[in-house]
Amino acid sequence: MLKVEKVSSHVVRPLRHKVLRPNLPLEASIMPTDDQHDSAHFMVKKSGNILCVASIYYESFEAMPVKRAMRLRGMATEAAEIGKGYGTMVLNGVIQYLKMETDTEILWCNARVTAFGFYEKMGFTIVGKEFAIPNLGPHKTGYFKL
Repeated sequence: MLKVEKVSSHVVRPLRHKVLRPNLPLEASIMPTDDQHDSAHFMVKKSGNILCVASIYYESFEAMPVKRAMRLRGMATEAAEIGKGYGTMVLNGVIQYLKMETDTEILWCNARVTAFGFYEKMGFTIVGKEFAIPNLGPHKTGYFKL
């Protein structure tokens, strides 16, 4: 039985790097917020292999001022495992954690254009204009009301 596990930042970094920043040095996958006390990291693994990861931390959401917003970052699924539901599992685990363990009102992210469909299917609203992140490509912002 697969389950979403809360883990430390060093566990999620290798897959985050491999999927999201493969042409950059490994250090580019270390986020300044990774080890803050209120950051959290999640994964799904099968037979010892990490299939999908995601990280969250508190950051205000400019498009919609609320008391507590968390940002989703570094969500990545092993290429051979895309479309098998692992991203859905991890994101549902993140949302469940936020509902049960925090007073967060909004979960938001900057999503790659290729991921818009996934986030919309998961209940996110995509907002604003498309923008480019250097070395990472076109993105838009999305949010999910908890």
